[in-house]
Amino acid sequence: MNAAPKIIETQITLNPSNQYAPAIYGNRIVWEDYRNGNWDIYMQDLATKKQMHTTNLSDQYDPDIYGNRVVYEDQRNGNSDIYMYDLSTNKETQITLNQSNQYAPATYGNRIVWEDYRNGNWDIYIQDLATRKQTHTTNLSDQYDPDIYGNRVVYTDGRNGNFDIYMYDLSTSKEKRITTGGSNHYYPNIHGDKIVYMDDRNGNYDIYMYDLSTSKEKRITTNPSTSYRPVIYGNRIAWFDDRNGNWDIYVYDLATHQESHTTDGSYQWSPAIYGDKIVWTDDRNGNTDIYMGTLVYPPVAAFTASPLSGKAPLSVKFKDKSTGSPTSRSWNFGDNSSSTAKNPIHKYIKAGKYTVSLKVTNAADNNTVTKSDYITVK
Repeated sequence: MNAAPKIIETQITLNPSNQYAPAIYGNRIVWEDYRNGNWDIYMQDLATKKQMHTTNLSDQYDPDIYGNRVVYEDQRNGNSDIYMYDLSTNKETQITLNQSNQYAPATYGNRIVWEDYRNGNWDIYIQDLATRKQTHTTNLSDQYDPDIYGNRVVYTDGRNGNFDIYMYDLSTSKEKRITTGGSNHYYPNIHGDKIVYMDDRNGNYDIYMYDLSTSKEKRITTNPSTSYRPVIYGNRIAWFDDRNGNWDIYVYDLATHQESHTTDGSYQWSPAIYGDKIVWTDDRNGNTDIYMGTLVYPPVAAFTASPLSGKAPLSVKFKDKSTGSPTSRSWNFGDNSSSTAKNPIHKYIKAGKYTVSLKVTNAADNNTVTKSDYITVK
């Protein structure tokens, strides 16, 4: 098995104000930002390096993004409402119109979910932007922290005297209790058939995962530290963890069982994940910035050559077969000649046996392979 990937970091925000609560989808990152004297929602496009932001003088918080749609909390009406901004049309839409408070929006496809206090307790509301219909939970307990993927909405629910994770299927209008056992579970996040959440059954907060396709639960963290706020994308789960005496960002791959984490020594928290990219809040610069990490596997050097023997002068075609997407290469052909090409052709002039080596490098590390007496020139 290859070594675990390293998290190669990029600082996204560079101003001395505070930024929190990042979310990511594709090449776009959104967050809440205080640089203008109130909390605005900022969005950066990684491809174009352009930023845009909300301009209302009220406060906006807690953004989420899917495709061209950004959703967030907004204080302009004297309470907390849910708003949506469409990046394709540059239009803002007020989603909630009542005078209660709404928090913690999440979005997927044409749907937005949030927690809502209009009925005297916290319910989960879902709005379909295509049909303009709203659906909500009706249990008289409190429900919090919604997330959505496809037709499935997950949330924290207090109806059993503790906090459990529940799921509502919009295609069947059925609710399913995910966690049992009397411990507390918080902050569910869903992607595909997998739900991740915090769980305190072991005397500290661990990360657990429930697989809807198998109805089986898996414990992800087993150390005695505290692990917070998991998020999932595909086979990768990210969270923040205090096992090293500060909060680091951890990423676990369900397919390879490998774990990676940040190592700066400052505090990192509130991760979001999309593909091989993780974004988080980071305090290393004396304020809170948004950072992004890209998972990069260390390279493993490998190569082939043809022909392996022949009469001088002998032209040999070398082919780089390394894994890990090397960004640079250094060939040593054994006759005091070298190359940095990916697939060089080298001519051996004198008879002899030649040892060939290839060193490959990427942002994570470097690796060298050497083949002794690999080329025979007669």
